[in-house]
Amino acid sequence: MKIAVSAKGTSVDSEVDPRFGRTIGFVLFDTETGSSTYLDNSAHRDLSQGAGIQTTQMIVKAGTEVLITGQMGPKAAQVLSHTGIKSYVCTSGTVQEAIQALENNALKELSADAIQSGPGKMGGRGMGGGERGRDPSQGGQGMGGGARGRGPRQGGSGT
Repeated sequence: MKIAVSAKGTSVDSEVDPRFGRTIGFVLFDTETGSSTYLDNSAHRDLSQGAGIQTTQMIVKAGTEVLITGQMGPKAAQVLSHTGIKSYVCTSGTVQEAIQALENNALKELSADAIQSGPGKMGGRGMGGGERGRDPSQGGQGMGGGARGRGPRQGGSGT
């Protein structure tokens, strides 16, 4: 059986990364041979949208049968649900400890609680934020939040 674990490094001694689509990579452990390989996720992690879906496609192509991660977005979860890959939650420890926990039936299956909704449970406000107007004195939020405008009605000097 091939088990993919989202990881902060390249070996079974690496820490588990609780992120799925934005993780740096996965340690793919083969229980039949005892060997592991590394799946680099750097091509997907910085995408503005669709990182989870692209990551799901990558682990499917690698022959993954079981996934261990912390949380994932709803679109990635939907795509993953159609693959037959069983998903389990683990947010700390090493990759080896996560695999041992799986073998000891100590991990819970990924549930709705671990599926991220909206612009992220990890903080941040997502993209955009709405318009306040086109004039510089009316400000706006832009990508990821930002500050309020600097116009006379927004606490600025009004220049």
